[in-house]
Formats: sequence, C-alpha cells, structure tokens
Amino acid sequence: MQFDMRRPWSEEQTIFLVGPGGVGKSTLGRELAAQMNRPLIDLDHVFCREIEVIGAFIDRHGYAAYRAENLALAARLVAAMDAPGIFVTASGFLAAARSSEDYEAARALLSTGYTIALLPSLDLAEATALVVARQLTRGFGLVRETEEQKFQARFHIYKDEGDLLAIANAPAAQIAEALIERLHAGQAGG
Repeated sequence: MQFDMRRPWSEEQTIFLVGPGGVGKSTLGRELAAQMNRPLIDLDHVFCREIEVIGAFIDRHGYAAYRAENLALAARLVAAMDAPGIFVTASGFLAAARSSEDYEAARALLSTGYTIALLPSLDLAEATALVVARQLTRGFGLVRETEEQKFQARFHIYKDEGDLLAIANAPAAQIAEALIERLHAGQAGG
C-alpha cells in the first residue's frame, strides 16, 4: 500500500472516495464507515434505490441525463448530512470534460470535504487487468474491451485527483486501517 497525501485531513471533514469502477470504493467505504464510526452514503446505491437502476436510467434517458441527475442527487445528499461521513461517489463522477459545468460542479462538491482517490496500482496495465477482471464478474453483462477502454481513460483522471491518492490492492479492512492511520498521522495541526 502506498499513500500520497497532498493535503492534511481534519476530523470535521466528510471523506469522499473517488475512482474508476471496480477499484473497491464501495467496499472500502463500508470498512472506513465501520472503523471510523461514521455514516456511509454510497451514491450508486442511493441512486438505484431512490431514482432507478443506473443501467435502466441510462437506457431510457441517456448518459448526459444520468450525469446531471447523479450530480443533483449527490448535492442533495451532501447538503442533508448532519455529521461528517464517508461518501462513495460514482465511477464517472469526475469524468466530464475539465472545462464543463458538470466537472466544475462535481469539483465544488468534493471541495466541501476531503477527497481520497483509489487505484489498485500505478502501473496502467496491472491496474487495468485487476479492475477489468473484477468488473467482468459483477454480472452486468459488461464487455472486456469496453471496460478496458473506460478504465484506462478514467485511470488518468483519478491518478491526479484527490487530497490523498491511495494505491492499494489488499483486503478492504487492511486498506481502511492503514488509511485511517495515515489520515491521523498527517492531520492538519497535528
């Protein structure tokens, strides 16, 4: 495991987990929430529960409409939080063009807390192989070539994002424990 802390964390900040699909954001989010005794919001799960299954929504309304609805939901959920929590974003949360309103709105939302970008490796080929293998076992009818292209495009986005970059391919409980230790060691004023 390797952590690149780019900015100190403080206890009163919500932790946002960002990264491509299949890197383990949801699993790590559950572990962090349990180990830190914080509420958990998993944006994909809330979207599916409160709006519609993501694939069905995209099929009916298109990807642009999904991005807009997803971002609006994220903003509502963050605004309703009454305590710092763990917030798992969708895999494409920062995938919009950098100059777009969508990207700027997502960045503004993330700036209200502390963003941790998660990748399994900094080696693109190794990370692609690990993540695509995971994605193909999820039962969504995904296609290897499409998933490889999507991951490789998003890898470069998320590698440079976040207040902390976590490079880890270990059980989520171990990652969470090491990450919490690193967060506390690097706390602002600490």
